[in-house]
Amino acid sequence: MGVQAENFADQFLRTYCNVFTARELEKYCAHAGIRVSSQEVTEYLETSPLVFRLERGRYLTKAGAFTGELFSIKPTVQEFDQRILIPGDRCLPFVDSEMASSALSFCTNERRLPIKTGEFDADSAIDMFMLFGEEYAPQYIAADPANSREDFLRTDFDMPNRVKLTGVDLTPLIEKQGMQRGDRLLCYVEDWNAGVVNVMVMHDGNNTFDCGERGERRLEWYTMLENALLESFQQDGPCTTIEEQLSFVFFEYREQLCVPDSGSVEEFLNRYAKKVGIGQFGVETRLWRKGEDVPAVGPWNSASLDAVEQRAQALQRLERGMTYFVVQPEVLDQYILDMYYHHGADLQALIDRIYPSDYTFHRGERAYVMLNMSQRDAILQKSYNWFSDQATGRVREEAVALMTKVNALMYRIDCCLGPVKDLPQQELVILSQLYSHLLRILQSVARDEYIEEDFASLMLSLEGMRWNFEDIEGVLNAALDEQHRSSFKVMKQD
Repeated sequence: MGVQAENFADQFLRTYCNVFTARELEKYCAHAGIRVSSQEVTEYLETSPLVFRLERGRYLTKAGAFTGELFSIKPTVQEFDQRILIPGDRCLPFVDSEMASSALSFCTNERRLPIKTGEFDADSAIDMFMLFGEEYAPQYIAADPANSREDFLRTDFDMPNRVKLTGVDLTPLIEKQGMQRGDRLLCYVEDWNAGVVNVMVMHDGNNTFDCGERGERRLEWYTMLENALLESFQQDGPCTTIEEQLSFVFFEYREQLCVPDSGSVEEFLNRYAKKVGIGQFGVETRLWRKGEDVPAVGPWNSASLDAVEQRAQALQRLERGMTYFVVQPEVLDQYILDMYYHHGADLQALIDRIYPSDYTFHRGERAYVMLNMSQRDAILQKSYNWFSDQATGRVREEAVALMTKVNALMYRIDCCLGPVKDLPQQELVILSQLYSHLLRILQSVARDEYIEEDFASLMLSLEGMRWNFEDIEGVLNAALDEQHRSSFKVMKQD
């Protein structure tokens, strides 16, 4: 799909709340004067994080799935004493996870609650963003408008002892609705696209230990949530994010979980979870079974494995010695632009740089690659400006240098004779994550999105990725060497 079609489809998915088909979206595009094929629309919907795929070719947007559905938030003692609610991750998965929590609007009785700033110790602040991934919590805190004068990059996102956070003023709820310490807020999303959440006070302050009829129903809710998560682990595995895992669960069990006596995910993980917790998944975190490592491979992805496994499985079907190395077009463009940045012009030397040193080109393959690169070179050279490429060029330089190393190791895994599932799983996960993160950075560089504003954080991120790669490179190479040795049989001579 073209940019115009994608922008139209994206706005459609953010606001349309009924079940629809790819054909219907195609018609909406046509009415807007945008021509797209059914295949393009289907491919877009199948990869969009904004939709749930239903049966018989039907779809439902997240806006449609979660608008109006009930969930609850219980302010902490620290929050109540400051008369503030920090949204943090507590509205997940019901709101747009790409929207900063400080940008969400909360209203009651058709009146918007005022914005307020509070101060919290660093540990409490990080806990408020755990569902975005503990590894990303400091970045969410640093991005809060209340911390605009703080330079978190200078300390590599190490948190000071106390930080400020933007939240919602609870004073109107305390003074007009009699909210007390221990009460919770019953919420629902009123406008998913705009991030508007409606709240009302549930007087629950005297029910500290979840006793009585309402308390029993809430305890049943926690049990139901845990069972639903365990079922999701078996069926979906560790999803791409914690938010995605919760989205699948709350969408599937909306009737049982989106009820007036619901608890919250935060309370569930902190107090009630017996079999579920947050575990390490490569360099990230995921919800998973307590006491178990989060695996890279399982029944959920046996047909469609992660980036490393997909490449290896496809390539191992080829005859030995017929393995191909493929560079994505957008990545190839960045290699060419990096060559310009270094005042180079030798495409043959660039091919040698991109491809693994032990790679054997097949008949006519190098000539084909050279032809393709020459065509891209002729196009890109016309618009390249070295003087305006300084910030972007430095980010690109670091990204393609690391991508070369990551690709070389992935290629070696592609060529391994043993099953990929026998390689160190956490290291495989990290390699796959590094590849995905680098691809996203290079795509941002290609679009030149906020590179100058985000220059320091991008360079810091790339430095951390380089360290992560150095940590796993030796482990995976040693495992590959062992697989290679084990593939040879010692023949005993009579």
